[in-house]
Amino acid sequence: MSGLSGLPGGVRAAAGMEGKMKRVEERNRGWGEEKGKRLEKAAEAIFYLLVFASIMCFAMVQTYGDPPDEINRFKIVSYICKYGRLPHGADPEVLLDGYGASYAFQPMLTYIIQGFLLRFMKLFTEDGYILLLAARMVNAVFGTLMAYFVRKSAKEAWDNPYIQWTFTVLVVFLPQNIFIHSYVNTDSMAMLSVAMIFYVLLRAQRAGYDRKGCFLLSAGIIFCAMSYYNAYGMILAAILMFFLHFVHFRRGIQVEWKPMLRKGFYISLVVLLGIGWWFGRNAILYNGDIIAMEARRNCAIVTSIEEYNPLLRFTYRKAGKSIREMLFETGYITLLRDSFIAMFGPMKIPTHGLIYLGYKWLWTGACIMAFFPLKKLREAFGKRREKTSFDGDGKTGGVYWETEERKIRREGGKKEKAAFYICMFLFCAITVGLSIYYSYTWEYQPQGRYILPALIPFMYLVTLGIWKTYLLLDWLRRPLGKILCLGIMGYVMAAFAYSLFIRFLPYYLQGENMFSMIGKGLG
Repeated sequence: MSGLSGLPGGVRAAAGMEGKMKRVEERNRGWGEEKGKRLEKAAEAIFYLLVFASIMCFAMVQTYGDPPDEINRFKIVSYICKYGRLPHGADPEVLLDGYGASYAFQPMLTYIIQGFLLRFMKLFTEDGYILLLAARMVNAVFGTLMAYFVRKSAKEAWDNPYIQWTFTVLVVFLPQNIFIHSYVNTDSMAMLSVAMIFYVLLRAQRAGYDRKGCFLLSAGIIFCAMSYYNAYGMILAAILMFFLHFVHFRRGIQVEWKPMLRKGFYISLVVLLGIGWWFGRNAILYNGDIIAMEARRNCAIVTSIEEYNPLLRFTYRKAGKSIREMLFETGYITLLRDSFIAMFGPMKIPTHGLIYLGYKWLWTGACIMAFFPLKKLREAFGKRREKTSFDGDGKTGGVYWETEERKIRREGGKKEKAAFYICMFLFCAITVGLSIYYSYTWEYQPQGRYILPALIPFMYLVTLGIWKTYLLLDWLRRPLGKILCLGIMGYVMAAFAYSLFIRFLPYYLQGENMFSMIGKGLG
């Protein structure tokens, strides 16, 4: 108050009161922010518990071997549990009945974790139900961790909490995504790896590749490389994004070689330590075939029955038919889309037809809106900006047209934004392309799980369209944008609940289920 001592008493009192009011306001704002953070953490904790519980609802009841190829995958888990070592791909104990070869030719980090977990648990129990549930629970944990990184990505990509939760729910509670984490497979770890890398690439646009970013990227690449070949396009996308982060197009092409090489060396070293042993093992066992694909094919030729022999069985390529004929004259696209949304058990338990239709229209409308230029909306509605409902911290929602400064700070500028979209498109194209190529050249299998790794970037595109629609609706009338998001989340949760409680659980609870294994061995 020394600076006010020369002023009249009334002025000093007014100034003192103003200062007191500011302090009270700051204290209240801080208390409000702290309360908001506590509520957000509580909501997230409930969300993660709900995700884990949802996965376990599937995992606890479905018959052993009913999910796609679970019996053949579990042969590797059982082998590791029994012998404490990894099997050769052609070991008779792990060969696929009829098809020949085995999943032991492919990366098996998930099976290694499950096998040694069961080896430990067998010290205490031989109950088949408990052992199988424990193996499935490994993937349930992966699914919950995936949900964690999806939520982190949502908070990184959007400031508006309604849009954040819309993206999170769209990804996580797609029925097929929950189902994929409920049985023995490597798809679950692949989904986790994509979620990790996707988060790192978003985060890097704001924070660069710091120590945390480099470590998470390394871990994501390791999980991806050791899980599922169909997800490998994400590794390529990550490498391209990392390189482009250090390339600048100012007066020509400039490259920040020192930080790029230093951080690239660190990431490469960690990844090499994490995956080098596996591909080195393949090279030794399979005469230099580090990915063991040719070794797997040769094994299948020798060990399969005539019907499934790679040299003899029907493929559309051998039949001289085109890819177009396979895609559009066999119902391939419809089955691929529907099983991407919800198709449980051995591809025999669909959900309600209206759910497929609802997702189809939601995705179509949102994707169209996603490509509508935001600048056009800005021009059409007079660059409307209502900061009273958006206080700058990005947590209150409301209508908000981003300034260029904020866009650069949050999204890393136009260059990295464009690079991100291009790389994600490339990843999705590779994932879908590999699935089509496999069906065309190896075995006709239009299964949505083969393209499920593309779920996160696809839902990012869908949510981008929803976000633009949100802005438009909020301009028309404030609550409409929030109502849209709540409606979409309500639809997704209702579709999931119907799929689980009306279609999935009754199918198993009224017929053969996993409970018959209680008190028995795994065999």
